[in-house]
Amino acid sequence: MEDHQSGNGLMAGIIVGAFVGAAAATVALRRRFPAGPGSDERALELPPPDDATLATARTEAAAIVARLRSAFPNLTQIEEE
Repeated sequence: MEDHQSGNGLMAGIIVGAFVGAAAATVALRRRFPAGPGSDERALELPPPDDATLATARTEAAAIVARLRSAFPNLTQIEEE
């Protein structure tokens, strides 16, 4: 019975460590450093993707979906747009 309890402590430590790590990562990613005078803090605006990029993305997405469907045939079918 003591072996079972020592495993629970290890799992609790792993779970607590994961939560602490996630909280630290969230704080680090949300921290904003003060911007100096004249700095531009606007959001980065990217141009819309071109047709070739969209076609490549659709082809890759279809390949991923096909692999997932072959790996998990018992799941309900995902409707395609």
